[in-house]
Amino acid sequence: MIRINKFLARAGVASRRGADLLIKNGRGTINGKTAVLGDKINGEEEVGVDGETIDDVEEKEYWAVYKPRGVVSTSSDEWGRSKITDLTKSIKRLYPVGRLDLDSEGLMILTNDGELSLKLTHPKFHLEKEYEVETDRKIDQAKINPGINNIKKVSGNKMWIIMYEGKKRQIRNMCWQAGLRVRKLLRIRIGKLELGNLKPGEIRKINISEIF
Repeated sequence: MIRINKFLARAGVASRRGADLLIKNGRGTINGKTAVLGDKINGEEEVGVDGETIDDVEEKEYWAVYKPRGVVSTSSDEWGRSKITDLTKSIKRLYPVGRLDLDSEGLMILTNDGELSLKLTHPKFHLEKEYEVETDRKIDQAKINPGINNIKKVSGNKMWIIMYEGKKRQIRNMCWQAGLRVRKLLRIRIGKLELGNLKPGEIRKINISEIF
């Protein structure tokens, strides 16, 4: 038997944490009854989300996406703004791995593999993410406190920084504390996967081996 959140992640509905949230919100069912956190199934039950029956195994897809500025890095938005998931025409239900701020841009991954999403976002895996940062003035590296992260290079008003942990608006805040304002924040790498020649709004299908 497996927990329903793991089943939904394996089926590509959401990450485990995302599955917990939709169950908490009463959107999941087991044999027609509302599921609760911690429910387990043996594979013979009919599992549903929002009234739609969920099959156990779905072919996994992985996409590299260049998120433009002004696009939200979520699969839904109450304000009707452009979403990262609008950029792919896949017939599968894909969702983004991690997030980028509205004003940030660059590499993101879309997938229906909930287990991969957990691995890519959990702090214990320490997956490197590299960013190119442009500020409003020349950067004095001595004034920037990167914490456990690593400033790879500084050139004029640009720096390249490798992040091992990413708190909300962390790069912008560390620059602000150094008296700098971020003009452009571009994610150029996740693990082994590089942004490469992708342009804003462009996507390409990838293999999981390109990430690790």
